[in-house]
Amino acid sequence: MQEEDDKDRLFVTALARGLQVMAAFRPGESALSNLEIAKRTGLPKSTVSRLTYTLTTLGYLSQDEHSGFYRLGVALLALGSVVLASYDIRQVAGPLMREFALENNVSISLAMRDGTDMVYLETYRSQSRVSVQLTVGSRVPIATTAIGRAFYAGLPVNVRQQLDGELATRYGERWTELQQRLQQAMEEYQRCGYSASFGEYEPDVMAVGVHLPSPTPGQPPMSLNASGPAFAFSAEVMQQQVAPALIALRQRIVPVA
Repeated sequence: MQEEDDKDRLFVTALARGLQVMAAFRPGESALSNLEIAKRTGLPKSTVSRLTYTLTTLGYLSQDEHSGFYRLGVALLALGSVVLASYDIRQVAGPLMREFALENNVSISLAMRDGTDMVYLETYRSQSRVSVQLTVGSRVPIATTAIGRAFYAGLPVNVRQQLDGELATRYGERWTELQQRLQQAMEEYQRCGYSASFGEYEPDVMAVGVHLPSPTPGQPPMSLNASGPAFAFSAEVMQQQVAPALIALRQRIVPVA
């Protein structure tokens, strides 16, 4: 109990709220008002106004002079570059992923866990005019995606149980159904060596994924996926052609005994 109290005293609420504001922005959005940020974060509008002013002064947000709305600032771009550069595996995986995307005519992505989501660290698309359009920084749920299920399947039991608690909180009444699907996906992974999500996360997307063990000491485990549009890739093609190729790629990036 004493240890928990000590941790609470170390927690800086103002900093946490500032981070909540920056996390309110989503890919594809141009700008947000203080009111919209307040709705998304649950913070009082007056608090949001002070936070957005401070973050704008520091360069982490920028304000449109006509609308008064806010967008993420270039200071965050610099931080993001530092974050990405800290994961050495991208230097190894990048060229192999690019080659894989072109040879198999699919999109391929590398992701790591953030809470109950996976965040893309690297992604490559084929030269096809139609491909999955997620980019670096995109977030997708663990529970319903191939890349998330592959990550989940490769976790140690104690870590997976802790994640289950977070997923249960996120999904509430839906968790019982999703837990069953995750269990089935884990059994499939143990049997076949990959996970799948065929039209479940997005109706027109077929995807398979593999777990990527921690590449170097101190870095977290990750996962890879390969995906393509449903009109071009049937479940059979994904299972018989793309999945084995993805497993072979994983072995080239991080050899698994």
